[in-house]
Amino acid sequence: MVPLDVAATWTRILSVAAGAASAIGAPGPATRVRGKPALSWIQGPWLGIFDFQGVRRCEREVLDPWLSRHVEPLLLVRHLLLAKPLSDDVFVELTDQAREAMPDGWRDEPRPVLFLAPAGRSSPGRRREYLDALSRLRIPLACGGSELWAIREFDVELLVALAQLADPRERAAFRAALDPSQVRLFDQQLPAAEAALFDDLVGARDEEGALALDLDGLSAMNPEAHPLAVYSAVERAHNRRRAEKDRTHFSARTLEARLSARGFPDAVDPCTPAFAQRAEAIAPLLAGDLQRLYEANELLGLRRGE
Repeated sequence: MVPLDVAATWTRILSVAAGAASAIGAPGPATRVRGKPALSWIQGPWLGIFDFQGVRRCEREVLDPWLSRHVEPLLLVRHLLLAKPLSDDVFVELTDQAREAMPDGWRDEPRPVLFLAPAGRSSPGRRREYLDALSRLRIPLACGGSELWAIREFDVELLVALAQLADPRERAAFRAALDPSQVRLFDQQLPAAEAALFDDLVGARDEEGALALDLDGLSAMNPEAHPLAVYSAVERAHNRRRAEKDRTHFSARTLEARLSARGFPDAVDPCTPAFAQRAEAIAPLLAGDLQRLYEANELLGLRRGE
């Protein structure tokens, strides 16, 4: 087992149960935009792949059995079929449970691939390894290449802590180390923190505000574009408007927007009359909203090689 810092773990459980995000990265199958789930954009479950590169051996010994016995069924109902966890090599192989649960014909069409990577532990070239591995696959499931994949990062320490606390003996020892006045609250908050962690891994957040409006607009103008590409383009356009001190590696959820945050400011062209006419046919927009949507549309075109 991995030694648990009771005070730090208890504080983290409380913060996650209260709504603090435990994962960062691109949207997943449960992400909602103004009440509309991402799953409605693409039929069928997504493929989820845990990457354990950088995860210590003692941590993996805790996580492996917990994932297969406890976590995988809970992610299945959140529309995520799992592949076997990765180590150093990127090799995609479905788990036995995923093979049994996958719908008929699921392998025969491109599906979104969601890599679940350990926050702060992946090597700098890992993203390229994902892309290379998916490009080599000659199966319809992954024939979309980089257009159909994304990365979300998870808190390794929290995941390991919840895995250990699923064991009755570990949970009893943890409860005994708490202040007696906190024991009842711990019993209530532990399942809430676990559920919040699983929901966050698959992107279960409801998006509101200007970003959601831009997503709706850009999706309507580019109905064939993949939602991950649309989300990335919109986030990059919004990221440009952040103050310099706020434009950091963690100021966006899609990987492309986070990495590109270091490259701003960059040259931005004004909205063209042709685009304004096209956008106004969908919905009336203020000048600032129109310009932001134009920039997102241009970024989407660049990503798609247009």
